[in-house]
Amino acid sequence: MKLEEILLKKASEGKLAHFYIVETSGEFEDSREKLLGFVQNFIRDYYQKIEGQKASLENLMDHPDVLVMGQRSEEKKETPFYSVLEAEELSRFFQFRGVQSQKKFVVIHDAHRINQIVANKWLKLLEEPPQSATIFLLNPKKVRLLDTIHSRALHLRLAKTPSEVDSENWNSFTEDLRELKLSGFLEKYSKGDLNLSYWMNAVLDWESKKTDSIEAKSALQEFTKNFQEMELFHQPTATKWTLFYTHLKEHVLPRL
Repeated sequence: MKLEEILLKKASEGKLAHFYIVETSGEFEDSREKLLGFVQNFIRDYYQKIEGQKASLENLMDHPDVLVMGQRSEEKKETPFYSVLEAEELSRFFQFRGVQSQKKFVVIHDAHRINQIVANKWLKLLEEPPQSATIFLLNPKKVRLLDTIHSRALHLRLAKTPSEVDSENWNSFTEDLRELKLSGFLEKYSKGDLNLSYWMNAVLDWESKKTDSIEAKSALQEFTKNFQEMELFHQPTATKWTLFYTHLKEHVLPRL
């Protein structure tokens, strides 16, 4: 199941979080565009599939219930940090209910442009928006965020799918899965350049094409539920790798 599908499922169950930080797991030259593309596709699908709207959303700015902050333009150069005036735009956006939607969305570009002053102005809104809303903070440079921001969010990490993963890397990964015990697997992969989110998304994409039995679907749902709980409570990376390895050995390896 792809990340967007997981979010849509949560949205259909009324369990969509109010604040997400979105990053890429690997190095992408066009990280900013990839993050925006992912969020834009999700918002479009949410409005179309969950609320039944027919908006094309080719440009997020066209929807009255979507606020995009920090959008670059040729006329306006990017400043090092969001200004106080820009920061106040977020609170103004929440003063009124949606024009044509039950839920509002906010997309904030460039997390590295948030300083302490702006963060303090946004803390209450990020913790609990005054109405049904979900905020996506895009972090293309993967900067270390202020703890006050970090602690209020769930984290989404986009990774290359198996079709984009170098076949040599993918074959090596599956071979190591067959041969290495947990300690050896963690030693090689948890400290490598390609991190957990990279392989998580690769495997989830593979699962979406191979999961054709009730048992496999149930195992995948249980795994993603447990993993998301670990993310929510900021469990150590090694603990998440252990859960991932166990799922791979028990439910993925037999079907490779």
